[in-house]
Amino acid sequence: MARTGSAYIFFLAGFAAILAGFWPTFYGDPASNDVWHTLHGIASTLWVVLLVAQSLLIGRRNHRLHERLGWLSLGLFAVLMATSGYMVWVELVGVEPFPRDLRLSLLFLDVMLLLLFVATYGLGLAYRRQRRLHARLMGSTILIGLGPALGRLYGEQIPALHGLAGALPWMFWTIEAVLVVAIVLDLRGGRLAWPFPAMLAAFVAIQLGSDWAAGPTFAALARTAGAPI
Repeated sequence: MARTGSAYIFFLAGFAAILAGFWPTFYGDPASNDVWHTLHGIASTLWVVLLVAQSLLIGRRNHRLHERLGWLSLGLFAVLMATSGYMVWVELVGVEPFPRDLRLSLLFLDVMLLLLFVATYGLGLAYRRQRRLHARLMGSTILIGLGPALGRLYGEQIPALHGLAGALPWMFWTIEAVLVVAIVLDLRGGRLAWPFPAMLAAFVAIQLGSDWAAGPTFAALARTAGAPI
């Protein structure tokens, strides 16, 4: 990623991808969404806006306002957890227009990304006094929201991928490529911090796990949890 004070460029690029990916289902037709999806979309948008604002504040060395504004993320985090949890529950027990194997992979993916978001944000708060680690952890949260957006964008805009199932590997490869570039930039700066390698390992593990999730073991777990699989 870019230097902390100029990371807003990366966040804006990420938001452009999120906007494009969710344009058909949210941004382009907000009135068609229920309350939960609307709240989730608004909170997700404000999360990226907050990341942009925080990067700009650090670039201007306004650390006091940066710290005060950062506490607003607690409210957004609570909304995101509530709405994401609801949507995972709907995905678990509801009727989805996807084949069984894809539905299982998506369920696994959503649960794992939600847990990764919790861990990344929690560590970001824990390391808030260590600016280098804090910035990389908080900045990495945008990659978690970028995943579903890229999956939808690739699946809808690249016919050769034949929909969402074919788009999922490319979604992972894109995010992993971003993290590799971030690691290289850190190395070129003379000091590699652990958040980017850890995020890369997490995304690779989730990608491998999404293939496993289509098998009988995860299907049995999903049925135990109430999924009509």
